Amino acid sequence: MRVSLYSAAGIAGMILAACAPAADAPAPAPETPVAAEIQAGEEAARPEDETGGEADAQVDRGEIAGSLALLEGTVFVPPEGRDVTAGFGTFAAGTRAVTITGAQAAFAQAVELHTHQMSEDGRMAMRKVDAFAVPANEDRVLKRGGDHMMFFGVQPGSLTPGASVTVTVSIQHEDGTTGEIDMPFTVATLD
Repeated sequence: MRVSLYSAAGIAGMILAACAPAADAPAPAPETPVAAEIQAGEEAARPEDETGGEADAQVDRGEIAGSLALLEGTVFVPPEGRDVTAGFGTFAAGTRAVTITGAQAAFAQAVELHTHQMSEDGRMAMRKVDAFAVPANEDRVLKRGGDHMMFFGVQPGSLTPGASVTVTVSIQHEDGTTGEIDMPFTVATLD
């Protein structure tokens, strides 16, 4: 299994450009066409086991140090006629806890951090969240039915299956220092 390691590119905070509703407002329920297609994409991306498989990879935490690694990041080509897609993978922290506070990508107008939560009416719904915490020496798995990245306004033809694309992830450490890390994601199709 491949492990990509990157260090912080600089000390600078980034505010996620959000085109969607506020963090506490629910995203469309899975029965909407876009959500259903993304859910289908998440289903296609799901490995044999529920953990996402990536979490079982051996990671040399000493090599990660105070940074963050991405194991097998994947972003999907949007369904025909759509400009929204999802991204998955496993973020592994080194000896310092890291909080992922946002992301951006040249191929999308906006990137949001999302999770699935039970709504008041007992249905699972996608919700935008402000951050993903990655405890020191642990992993944060982005997978179907859980945490994931949503890419909005994906430029037509910008995602070629098998290619690698860069997603710039904004991070914050416990001491308040911030930075950005370029992470490679492999482009895959939904079929």
